[in-house]
Amino acid sequence: MTELSEAEVARNLVARILNGEPAAEKEMVERYNRGLVFMLNHRSRDRALAEDLAQETWRIVIEKVRAGDLKDPGKLAAFIVQVGKNQLLMVYRGSHHKKTTTDVDTTQTIDPDSQPQQVIERYNTALIVRKLVDEMKTPRDRELILRFYIKEEKKQQICQDLGLNELHFNRVLFRARQRFKQLWNEYIEAGADP
Repeated sequence: MTELSEAEVARNLVARILNGEPAAEKEMVERYNRGLVFMLNHRSRDRALAEDLAQETWRIVIEKVRAGDLKDPGKLAAFIVQVGKNQLLMVYRGSHHKKTTTDVDTTQTIDPDSQPQQVIERYNTALIVRKLVDEMKTPRDRELILRFYIKEEKKQQICQDLGLNELHFNRVLFRARQRFKQLWNEYIEAGADP
């Protein structure tokens, strides 16, 4: 059995939605929501806002797909990402509370350089990193990697919370990084694809 390409899966979903299949809408949301929320959260640095924007994005996407407004169904993922970016942009412009749809036809404004597959790949890599961090044996290693690299907390705050001076922090972080790198290399050597 051959695996369908992302474009084929997207075309199939859009065709099913156009045929009035509610299950296809649910499947679309389940397939793309994690990547959408990840992208919105990464750009906004506000999980609650990302969740709200994702809901509004899905309302718009479903409405436009049902109406047949998606010009290239094979680019469904790019369309979803672009609608999400537009929603976030409207928040930054301060107009989200006044308007919940886009002025322009979003099917014509998809950035050709936008690579939703890259967003999904980054999300999957982030999941692997998180899994490997959770597997680290030393709790302090996990905490340092998580807070400094993933949550991007300030070094001074982490030092204060853990009772470390800057020099000691650097040494501890170096060792934690080395242990993480070893886990990463073992993961790659085991034949997994990041």
